[in-house]
Amino acid sequence: MTTEEKVYKQALDYALKKIEKNTVILKDSFPFVTVNGKWELCDDKDWDLEIFKDGYWCNGFWIGLLWLAYKHTKDDKFKEKAYELCRLIEPRKNSNKIHDLGFLFYPSFCVGYDITKEEYLKSVALTAADSLLSRYNEKIGGITTLGDPEECGLTAIDTMMNLPLLWWTYEKTGNEKYHDTACRHALTTQQHIVRKDGSTYHGIGFDPCTGQIKGKYTSQGANVESCWSRGQAWGIYGFAFAYKYTKKEEFLKTAEKLADYYIVNCPLDYVPYWDFNDSAIPNTVKDSSAAAITASGLLDLANVVPDKIKAEKYEQMACSILGSLTKNYLSIRSDSQAGVLLHGCFHKPKNVAIDNSLIFGDYYYMEALTKLING
Repeated sequence: MTTEEKVYKQALDYALKKIEKNTVILKDSFPFVTVNGKWELCDDKDWDLEIFKDGYWCNGFWIGLLWLAYKHTKDDKFKEKAYELCRLIEPRKNSNKIHDLGFLFYPSFCVGYDITKEEYLKSVALTAADSLLSRYNEKIGGITTLGDPEECGLTAIDTMMNLPLLWWTYEKTGNEKYHDTACRHALTTQQHIVRKDGSTYHGIGFDPCTGQIKGKYTSQGANVESCWSRGQAWGIYGFAFAYKYTKKEEFLKTAEKLADYYIVNCPLDYVPYWDFNDSAIPNTVKDSSAAAITASGLLDLANVVPDKIKAEKYEQMACSILGSLTKNYLSIRSDSQAGVLLHGCFHKPKNVAIDNSLIFGDYYYMEALTKLING
């Protein structure tokens, strides 16, 4: 085992200990972000404009961490807790109020099924995929974000990370409707959200009746024309995933283009500021979650890109990111911190958890470590 491999193994062991500790503390709750080192919770209820909470889409990541812990340890306590929490969010499989069904059901039910082969998990995931399909707008050529599907004309880079639920369902069922819808949405994203320089808009507003573009928008970036780093990470991961399932050259080129933008524009420690174009750089916050997502996506990209030189470049960049996160961003020096990764930025414009642990940052960090260690 090389020195680098030992470091990754130690980091994974540390994450497993955190998960075990949090399992006892959290009980039947879903962590979202940390406040003063302790997890703030999101509930298992659906999105509702009147009772809007920022963490409504994050429940699946804690379950996903439990599944990864079970996969590594074979300790049934992680499996039992994952099942218990899956049953709490299961009712949301029938809701089409949000595009975040992939975030909710992929790391929880799809990952869980791939590890255990339990039919219950597969059945719920398939239902959730149908609910996500119902948000597809033919005029737009994409899946819309929030609210009534017939009235919403918004689509976002984030949705690329909800498509894995559809790709996975296509793989399990062979039904082309899941493949075709995911593919069409990815093409719309490529055409309208990815810029020529490889950066990304947060989202686009369409007229839901005509499909005409009404304008670009951002809710989490510094401004409409800036590049929100977590959105860029969603895009890198999402297009690598899209190429894996379609082998469409345009998706590979887009994934490479987005990855190259990240590589050229990230700071020396490989962890981006919350927005690549924040005018306050370097006097602003980083986002460790964007780095973790990117590292995991780059490992996927390295595995599917045919060019061996490019594959080596993307894998090395992923290792550089993970090395920096492990050395500089772990909570290992503070037992009072409930999360694994420090210095995540959830929502800078709203001043929500701008320098905290984020449950999805922890998930993608552990996922990336798992990919490296397991090959």
